Amino acid sequence: MVGKSLEGMYFSDRQTTENGYLVIGIEIFQEKGKFFYYAQELRFKKTLGWEEILFVGKITNTAEGMALVPEGCQIRAMKEWGQKFALLRRFDCEHLQFTVSKNQDKVWVLSESLLGTLNNIPLVYELEHRAGNPVGVHLSGLPFGREGIWGFHLNGIGNGNPERTWNPSKGNWEPFTGFGDQGDLQFYRWKRTFSN
Repeated sequence: MVGKSLEGMYFSDRQTTENGYLVIGIEIFQEKGKFFYYAQELRFKKTLGWEEILFVGKITNTAEGMALVPEGCQIRAMKEWGQKFALLRRFDCEHLQFTVSKNQDKVWVLSESLLGTLNNIPLVYELEHRAGNPVGVHLSGLPFGREGIWGFHLNGIGNGNPERTWNPSKGNWEPFTGFGDQGDLQFYRWKRTFSN
């Protein structure tokens, strides 16, 4: 079930919650023949602001699909968008387990959100990806351009623009020509950097 073709990035669309919404992203990658993942959940609550839940762990096969077994978890938060996320807490999460399996439409579905708020989250965006490359998503309703970007491995991008934009209709990365506003989620990829 787990093969090299599964390496990539998977995102949910915006999921409505009682007090706001959330978006989930999962990066699956392989090292030394074993599969691992990073999972991130961005949560907006009208009364509290923004939370970012971060899980890292390993992937194992199950009869239903794949099990995401966390090995490290933390929650960071900020009151207003554009502030720096502050670490709220790290917590023991090795007892948690999530499954990812394909539904009848061949879309990967995550068994539940990272804090258990919602069940059966379709990961409707599947991006071709190399592990460690900075990828950001712009959500509509946030400040436009760089200020509204959230995602994976974005430390050290500085003032440089992304090098690629994801074209969902073609299923590929295209040269960056400017920040767009063509839907709920826009994806951008920066050149990989090893700086902080």
